[in-house]
Amino acid sequence: MAQTIEQQLQRLQDLEDIRTLRSRYAYGANILDGQPGDIQMFAALFAKDGTFDVGMGVATGPAEIEEMMKALTTQWQCAMHYMLNPLIELDGDRAAGTFTGLFAFTSQTNPSPIFLSNIYSDTYVRTADGWRFQSVRIRTAFADPAFLAGYADHLVDS
Repeated sequence: MAQTIEQQLQRLQDLEDIRTLRSRYAYGANILDGQPGDIQMFAALFAKDGTFDVGMGVATGPAEIEEMMKALTTQWQCAMHYMLNPLIELDGDRAAGTFTGLFAFTSQTNPSPIFLSNIYSDTYVRTADGWRFQSVRIRTAFADPAFLAGYADHLVDS
């Protein structure tokens, strides 16, 4: 059965809203001149029971996610997050997505960028406040050893 124009527009709006959610995530996680992005805004991108698992423990809910981000953003002078190649599958008020992340980091002692790339596996839920992350999980594609050394106290074996 063919979709109505309204259904097609809703689908396009949902896809754009999820891409924007992922972009807000990236900007919230960026660090410029040693100052983290808007960590409170970053945490608010998650559903009340949303989970954040980036290989350094799991945080559940915006309050825990905000605390985890505060602990993970202290060692870098600059951290830029680039989100690429979105694949999003909609299922009513839920969705799943895969994004490639490419990241560049510098520290106070080493202004030369170090690089990391992850594959994000996300789930999303539509809430009264719009689309939110239900879960964020990563698989690391590659990481500069200097990046891993920066998080040696936080890394959790998968």
